[in-house]
Amino acid sequence: MSHEITVKGEIDRRHNTVCRFTAGRTIYIGTASFSSKEEARGMALAEKLFEIEGVAKVSLIGRLVVITRESDRDWAEISPQVEAVISAYLVSGLALTADEVQDRMQLVGRSTRDKIQYLLDRRINPGVAVHAGFVELLEVRDNIAYVRMGGGCQGCGAADFTLRRGIEAIIQREVPEIRQILDVTDHAAGMNPYYRPAP
Repeated sequence: MSHEITVKGEIDRRHNTVCRFTAGRTIYIGTASFSSKEEARGMALAEKLFEIEGVAKVSLIGRLVVITRESDRDWAEISPQVEAVISAYLVSGLALTADEVQDRMQLVGRSTRDKIQYLLDRRINPGVAVHAGFVELLEVRDNIAYVRMGGGCQGCGAADFTLRRGIEAIIQREVPEIRQILDVTDHAAGMNPYYRPAP
C-alpha cells in the first residue's frame, strides 16, 4: 500500500506559481477547482489545503492536485506542507477507495437509471443477498427512485434502516441528483416475510 500514499510535486516550467502534485492513487473523479476555502466547503482535502499559508487555488483532477501559490510565497515553504496534507488525506479514510474509484468510473456517462442499477448490482444487492434479500429498481421519476425490496428484505424489521442507512446513502452519494428513494414494497405480503401481522 505504500505506493498509494506517494506524493510527488513538479513545478510548472512556464508558470512557476503552479505546481502539480501527483498522488499514487486517484483522489477525485472528474475535475474540480476552488479559489477559496469557502468555495471548497464540503471537500475535505481542498479545505485543508487552503489552511496552508500562500495557497491561492486548488484544482483536483484524477491523481493530480494542482496548487497555485500566491506570488510572494515560495514553493520551498509550501510544497512539504501540501505533500503532508495529501498524504494524510490518503490514509485518513476520507479518500476514495479502489472500489469507489472503479464504481465512479463506471458511472461516468450513464443515465441516472443506469447509474442506480449499476449500484444495485455491484454494491447493494451483494450485501442484502447475505440475508437472502434483493432490491429491485422500478422507476426513476422527478429525481425520485422507486424500489421494491424482496426475498429476506420483504417484511424484515430492519428494512427501513437498510433503506435509509444503506441503499439511500450509497445512491445519493454516487448519484446526487436523486433526492429521495421510495420503497413501494408491501412488507406484510409475500411468501416468507420476516414479519407477519397478527391475524
